[in-house]
Amino acid sequence: MNIAVIGGGPIGCYAGYLLAKAGNAVTIYENHPQIGSPIQCTGLLTSDFDQFNLPMESFLVNTFSHIQVHAPGGESTTINQREYLVCRTKFDTFFAELARKEGAHILVNHSFRRKEGKNLVIKDSLHNQEVTITPDIVIAADGPLSPTAKAYGLYHAQRQNYYGIQATVSGNFDSTTYSTYFGEQVCPGLFAWVVPESATLARVGVGTTKNTKQYFDAFLKKHNFIPLGIQAGAIPIYLPEQELQQENCYLVGDASSYVKATTLGGLVPALKQAEILVDCLLHGKEYGRQVQPVRSKMGLHLKLRRIFDKFSDTDWNRLVHYINQPRIQKVLETHTRENPLPIVLKSLLWEPRFMYFLKHAW
Repeated sequence: MNIAVIGGGPIGCYAGYLLAKAGNAVTIYENHPQIGSPIQCTGLLTSDFDQFNLPMESFLVNTFSHIQVHAPGGESTTINQREYLVCRTKFDTFFAELARKEGAHILVNHSFRRKEGKNLVIKDSLHNQEVTITPDIVIAADGPLSPTAKAYGLYHAQRQNYYGIQATVSGNFDSTTYSTYFGEQVCPGLFAWVVPESATLARVGVGTTKNTKQYFDAFLKKHNFIPLGIQAGAIPIYLPEQELQQENCYLVGDASSYVKATTLGGLVPALKQAEILVDCLLHGKEYGRQVQPVRSKMGLHLKLRRIFDKFSDTDWNRLVHYINQPRIQKVLETHTRENPLPIVLKSLLWEPRFMYFLKHAW
């Protein structure tokens, strides 16, 4: 098959790598001049990333053993979990090199422009010219605003995005622990984060649907952080109604909105999604049906997000207080946030007072 991957991020390159490895002709089109730039992601990975059996030495920045959660009232709780922090430039470059080594062609400064029947028009910015291609398969991995999805009529009208702003700051940090902060004054509807790269450097940010810069500036001021460099970007809110295929075009990653609505992390589910898509293309399986396990997890994250969206500061204080119980800590240590179902079920079993929050489910 002749396959065009639109978007040279890790998800597009991973799909391209797997397809090229299987003997297909793969070309990956990246609109930026460099893979992995600009950076628009914190780069946190849960230990579920281990399932892909990929060497991490070239892109690993830090390994955490604790997550600290701060309630607006001042109480905090610490969850013991192993997680990874990666350099997104090196992370993206790693997947691009995987694809290249299997024979995939990667063209930077090449962006999707429009669809003309069965043809796609690609803009070669380096030579200021348009190129027409006619691929057998098109994989849209071009982010939350995906022009490719829009051209194929796949961009759902109800799609929405969070907007995140992040800065690198210096200070004194516990490099084994990253922190999250909740509350109406901190970051309504989501949370703020402090993720150390080392004992002296951290990635600090907030994400909201509106007024992001206002809350970001206030958080930096409160903690006396001075930004050394700032990144910003859109992060999709998972939409269950989003279709994944039209004609010969398939959506993956942010282009498909497959991001955990509770934490806005999307790398692990999207890499799994890419594996499923490739298996479907190689063996004639139905993509929508095979990706259902990932879709189910995304759906539960969305239900939890809709509950959290209605939280008051009192609710956050109560939640953190309940989590501080040893038996709930054990549940959270046993399961990562990639699959919230066992966390929810076991927490309700061990602490029925969690039922209080179900009032926000309707």
